[in-house]
Amino acid sequence: MAAIKVSVQAEPRDLDSWLSLARRVESTGFDALLMGDHPGSGASPWPSLGAAAAVTSTLRLGTYVLQSGVRDPVQAAADAATLDMLAPGRVLLGLGAGHTFREWEVTGAQRPPAGDRAGRLVEFVDAVAGLLRGDTVTMDGRYLRLVDAVLERLPAEGGVRLVVGGGNPKVLRAAVAHADVVGLSGLGRTLPDGHAHVVRWSSPELADQLDVIRQESVRVGRRPEIEALVQVVTVTEDRKQALADLQGQLPGGSTVDLAETPFVLVGTIEQMAEQLLRQSQRLGITNYVVREPAVESIERVLPLLSDR
Repeated sequence: MAAIKVSVQAEPRDLDSWLSLARRVESTGFDALLMGDHPGSGASPWPSLGAAAAVTSTLRLGTYVLQSGVRDPVQAAADAATLDMLAPGRVLLGLGAGHTFREWEVTGAQRPPAGDRAGRLVEFVDAVAGLLRGDTVTMDGRYLRLVDAVLERLPAEGGVRLVVGGGNPKVLRAAVAHADVVGLSGLGRTLPDGHAHVVRWSSPELADQLDVIRQESVRVGRRPEIEALVQVVTVTEDRKQALADLQGQLPGGSTVDLAETPFVLVGTIEQMAEQLLRQSQRLGITNYVVREPAVESIERVLPLLSDR
């Protein structure tokens, strides 16, 4: 059975606490420290990750996920390759389609429909993967145009691991073709606040996404790792009641779905470890991302995973 890896998504508040978090997650066995990307409404990932690189030696560092809808693929690849030059073999470039309305509106643009956001991400992944291989990339796509783009004077030698997040079948197939890791978030339609989502935690929805990944893996002859973004982490002695309470907040959900979904970790520390191990065997999901508030709880889970 493949080793289970857990990463932390966080955002710096100040230098001391950020560097302290980087040291802590490295020393306690987390795989990576990751940052989101919301231009204009949060810290920029690259300088933050560079600072974390300076005080760690084994911890992976990356975006989760870079907003491809408003970013430039050459700049994204160059940023990742630069960090890889400073922290060789430790960089994860996570790419996503973007969802927050304001990130387009501040430039005078409207957020594209879901199909167009997915289509741009597919082209973005193709371009970035080529650049990180050291290729010269020319592309005349529906969403992107590049002419003889190349990363000059950057050691693009495959050191950056590519992570592609999304649930659209086109995105999943592009992820299997190019990425080291396919990221599943369990999130659906963006709600009017621009940040919250309708959740897609049901077993049939997850099964559909995993089927696309498996079928495409067979077709192209490569099998990336599969990762889940854990949306809820709750330590409790009464798992059944906690799941029932959570279900009450999610109209249309079911307790069975919540008990089985990889996007929720609820129960004792031992139950959480058992769930992660079970999901690795049954679903093939070996990578997980939790948010910073869950660090203390998951630190207690990690030793139980390595002991199995």
